[in-house]
Amino acid sequence: MKKWVTSYFWIVALTLISAPLMAQETEYHFGVRWSVNGVPSSLRIHNIMLNFSGTPSHLDTRLPISQYIKNGKNKINLNSWPLEYEPDSELKVSLLYWQPGKNPNTEASTAFEVVMMPGEDNADPEVVFIDPGAPLQPLQNDIRFNRYEEYDTLEVNFNNRQSMPTWCWEEGDVLSDSNATRDSLAREYRRLYALFEAQDNDALMDASKTMIEELALASGESEAYVRQRASFTMFFDNPGLFQLRDFPEEPMTLNLAADNRVAWLTTKGVNVPIRFMHVQEDDVSSKVRLYFIRRDGQWEICR
Repeated sequence: MKKWVTSYFWIVALTLISAPLMAQETEYHFGVRWSVNGVPSSLRIHNIMLNFSGTPSHLDTRLPISQYIKNGKNKINLNSWPLEYEPDSELKVSLLYWQPGKNPNTEASTAFEVVMMPGEDNADPEVVFIDPGAPLQPLQNDIRFNRYEEYDTLEVNFNNRQSMPTWCWEEGDVLSDSNATRDSLAREYRRLYALFEAQDNDALMDASKTMIEELALASGESEAYVRQRASFTMFFDNPGLFQLRDFPEEPMTLNLAADNRVAWLTTKGVNVPIRFMHVQEDDVSSKVRLYFIRRDGQWEICR
């Protein structure tokens, strides 16, 4: 499992989390595999963005998602926004599962697979494979391809039959889509930004305490290993390679997900307020993606 977990925690190193942990172990770990051929795309679960590729790309990618899977019904969206699909354009989403200790790169099983050919006339998404014994099962009457003005989305709803912990993103207050919510969250971003300016990795990791606990539970790794992989010391120790970008002054956009219980801010497009510019690479940055809940009147980093 090490190869996949290591690549995953590189993503986690650009993300912080904080939320209470349920002391419950899962029988299987879960992942998602998706592919597109030549279109810009993004992947979301419960509308929380997991991946974004804003240029036409050929992707065949996978991520562990146990920490995003809840009991009962779950939803994944594979979004795309082409000028025009080619006849052989294909969107594919597969849900994976594997036993703890197994290598998800080579030993994961496919629970089910959905394929959509958007360039074909009158095409509908098709479930091309189902493992009836898998803990994740597609809701076949609730899988659709929606065409919107700015993007299209392959929406895959599925049922989880395995008991899961209650994750932080399920427990926050329902948030209002308002300037007051945006401005309050912006103040919390500024507080965390000050920790990045001070290069206070210990404080950032302490703020990530529940992230570390939840990801250790979801991945089967130790909390010490997760904390090491989530550390920002690589950025702080290499100022000649990575420079913290100034905090944006202009009003930012409030984004809500998970039934309006998860919030984050973006600047232009999907850019985020906290990011490190790559000194030797023009227009390249490492983004610190923060997903928050609000509980007991306080903002809490959740994913």
